[in-house]
Amino acid sequence: MEHVNHPKHYNSHPKGIECIDIIRHYVCDIANAIKYLWRAGLKVEMGMEDIEKEIEDMEKALWYIKDYKTFPQHRILGIAATPALRYLTGYGIDDVTSGYEKRIAAAIGGLLRVGIISGHSVYAVEEWEYWLDNATNAIQERILELQQRHSLHSLPSFEEAQGEQKQEG
Repeated sequence: MEHVNHPKHYNSHPKGIECIDIIRHYVCDIANAIKYLWRAGLKVEMGMEDIEKEIEDMEKALWYIKDYKTFPQHRILGIAATPALRYLTGYGIDDVTSGYEKRIAAAIGGLLRVGIISGHSVYAVEEWEYWLDNATNAIQERILELQQRHSLHSLPSFEEAQGEQKQEG
């Protein structure tokens, strides 16, 4: 039952932090984006290469960020429902983001900040947009890197290409 209640891909944080302990304090879209980033590269799916699953999880995170930005009423709802992360969980943003690839850490950190920015001034809205845009850009950069790496892996090696040419000739 451990694999249902505490799956390894949500429970492999280097500091022992479980994903649910953080995301339960955020509105749905932000929580889901964090969840997909949290498990990116850790969850295995039959019929998919690991790198394909990692890209898919990051694309899902981007979808939730875009959805969150589409509904401005989430700004106040999310902020009002999300007091300071450390107060609620005992963890700071640096605690939560440690151990992740730098762009994914930046994206998760940005999303965590969206929930704790005061939403009652123009400055806060600009800050909110800044962190969402930073998260989006970091995820997109990581996806591009993985896609490039994946395309290199899917190309035949020099030896394989030479063997194919000999068979054709």
